[in-house]
Amino acid sequence: MNTLPLFEEKVPRTETDERFTPKWIFDALGETFDLDPASPVDAITHVPASRVLTRIDDGLVHPWEGFVWCNPPFSNTTPWADRFIAHAEVHEGGLFLGPFANARWTQSMLRAASAVWLMRDFPFDHPTHAGKRSSMPLAMYGFGTRALVAMQRAARLCPDAGTLVKAVAS
Repeated sequence: MNTLPLFEEKVPRTETDERFTPKWIFDALGETFDLDPASPVDAITHVPASRVLTRIDDGLVHPWEGFVWCNPPFSNTTPWADRFIAHAEVHEGGLFLGPFANARWTQSMLRAASAVWLMRDFPFDHPTHAGKRSSMPLAMYGFGTRALVAMQRAARLCPDAGTLVKAVAS
C-alpha cells in the first residue's frame, strides 16, 4: 500500500516556521492593530500594528492590549490560541490567523469567536520561501464587533478568498 506523507516537506531544524501574512489580507481588512505579538524577527512585515513582539521578545509573556493581530507559529499554536481567547474575552478583541485543524484549541476558538473566515489556500510571504502555500487548511478567527466588521469588509472585497461564517449563540 502506498502512503503519502502528511506534509509535502519537512521543515529543517535550522529553519523557522515563520510565514508572513500577505499584504492583500491587511488591505482588505482595512484595520490598524495595537499589537502583533508574533511578529517576524528581522523581516519587513505588512502587519499594520503600533507595537510588535517577536519570538526573541516572547510575545506570550508580555502584556497584550487593545486590538490584536496574531499569526502564530503553526508548530506551537495552542498557547497562542489560549492567550488570544483570554485576551479577547476582556479586551477589544482582534484577529487570529491559524490552521483549521482538528485540535482542542480550534474547538475553543470556534466556540469563542464572533466569526470565522474559512480561507482558501494562499501563498504566504517569506524572504526565502515566497509563494509557498500552507500545508494545512487556514482560518481567520475574529473576536468582537470590530473584527467582525473588518472580516465582512474583507470577505466582500475578496469573495474568492474563502467563506465567512458568523457565530451563532449556542
